Amino acid sequence: LNSTLTWLDLENNKVGAQGATGLAEALKINSALSELYLAHNAIGDQGVTGLAEALKLNSTLTWLDLENNKVGAQGATGLAEGLKINSTPLELHLSHNEIGDQGATGLAEALKINSTLMNLYLNDNKIGDQGATGLAEALKINSALRELCLAHNAIGDQGATGLAEALKINSSLTWLDLENNRIGDQGATGLAEALGVNSTLLELHLSHNEIGDQGATGLAEALKINSTRMELYLSHNKIGDEGAADLAEALGVNSTLTLLDLRDNNIGETILSKLRRLQHGCRLIWLLARDL
Repeated sequence: LNSTLTWLDLENNKVGAQGATGLAEALKINSALSELYLAHNAIGDQGVTGLAEALKLNSTLTWLDLENNKVGAQGATGLAEGLKINSTPLELHLSHNEIGDQGATGLAEALKINSTLMNLYLNDNKIGDQGATGLAEALKINSALRELCLAHNAIGDQGATGLAEALKINSSLTWLDLENNRIGDQGATGLAEALGVNSTLLELHLSHNEIGDQGATGLAEALKINSTRMELYLSHNKIGDEGAADLAEALGVNSTLTLLDLRDNNIGETILSKLRRLQHGCRLIWLLARDL
C-alpha cells in the first residue's frame, strides 16, 4: 500500500526464499519503489524466481541487487523470463552467484528481446566459453546494454573471441570487464581486431589474464586505428619488452587513449622509461606501469 518508499536496503539480513517471495508479491502491486538491495541473503533459486515473476508486472524498479544469494541456473533462467517482458530501464547485479553457462545462456536469450536492461553484472559466476559465446550472440542484436561485467569467471580464448565478434557489430556497450579470466594471446588478438572497428567501447578490462607479447602487439595495432577516448587495463598479465615496445609505438600514433594499465607484467625499465616519455607527448592521462 505504501506509495512513497523509493529505496529499500535489506542487504545481509537472512531474508531467504520465503522473504524474497513476500517481497515479490508486494512488487507486483507497488508503483513507487525504484531500488531494491537484497545482496547476501541466501535467497536461492526459489526466491529469485518469485522476484522474476514480479518483474513481469512491476514498472518502477530500476535497480535490483541480488549479489551473493546462491542463485543458480534455474534462478537466472527465471530472471531471464522476467526480463523478456519487463520494459523498465534496469540495472541488475547478479555477481558472486553460481549461474554457470546455462544461466548465462538464459540471460543471453532475454537480451535478444529486452531493450531496457542497461547494466548487467555477472562477475564470479562460473561462466565459461559457452556462456560467454551465448552472451556474445545476444550483443550482436541488443542495442540497450551499456555495461557488462564478466570478471572472475572461466572465460578463455574462445569466449573472448566470440565477444570480440559481437563488439564489431554492437554499438551500445561502453564498458566490458573481463578481468581475471583465462584469456590468452588468441583472445586478446580477437578483441584487438574488434577495437579496430568498434567506436563506442570506452573501457576494456583485461587485467589478471594470460596475455603475452603477441596479444599486446595485437592490441597495439588496434590502438593505432582506434580513435575512441578509452581506457585499457592490462595489469597482471605476461607482457614483456616486445609487447610493451609495440604498445609504446602505438602511443606515438594514438591521441585518444586516456589510461593504460601495465602494472605487474614483465617489462624492463628501459621500455617503461620510453612509455613514460611518450605519455607526455600524447593525450594519455594515466600510465600505470608499476605495482604500487
